Amino acid sequence: MILIDDRIGSVELAPLLSVPHNTCRLEFGDFAWSGHGPNGQASIGVERKRVSDFLSSMTTGRFSGHQLIGLSAGFDFVYLIIEGVWRPERTTGILQVPCGGGWQAVQQGSRRFMVRDIYNFINTLQTICGVHVVTTYNDLETVKWLESCYGWWQKKWEAHKSHLQFRDSDHAHLVKPCLVARIANQFAGIGLDRARRLGKEFHSPAELLTATEEELEEVEGIGKTLAKRIVKQINN
Repeated sequence: MILIDDRIGSVELAPLLSVPHNTCRLEFGDFAWSGHGPNGQASIGVERKRVSDFLSSMTTGRFSGHQLIGLSAGFDFVYLIIEGVWRPERTTGILQVPCGGGWQAVQQGSRRFMVRDIYNFINTLQTICGVHVVTTYNDLETVKWLESCYGWWQKKWEAHKSHLQFRDSDHAHLVKPCLVARIANQFAGIGLDRARRLGKEFHSPAELLTATEEELEEVEGIGKTLAKRIVKQINN
């Protein structure tokens, strides 16, 4: 169930949600729920900010100096939704938002924002603070994202496999696999997991390409039939 803060900024989205939800007073965040994390049950907190509010919080330090501290302390995983539309002015890079039928520069007091200001702040939140930042255009897109994200967290942690490449335990390796693994991945019936294991077992392409069926069978996930198929592919 998604818990929705009962104040303006959150509660108006409640009628649009099609997943189980309830309104209450949240100390931090606009939405919260529990789900399946890497170490069991996990708590997820979501803060929603429209573009103008996000820029204001950048200027005053309200988000990083207060809200982010509370979110990080209260939840295992934190998301920030920035809702609205913006763009850089083509030649100057000044941040613009829609106004009437056109666009106008964003200004708070005497300060004009550059588009790099918002991008750099987002990058800091994601890279240094570990906050997952999501951008949406309007409240409907925000609702659809909330429903999708909530559903994702209801899935068992070990069942999330579609994003994985070469795996070690439950985590993806975003580094280039070794040459042996890349060669092994070309064989029919191997796949990424088995290719990674072959890359650990055989230290050079020559070792892999001269391996016997018995040696291949010693690798986890490779049985007698698959071992025979690999040797046949190598010999052909």
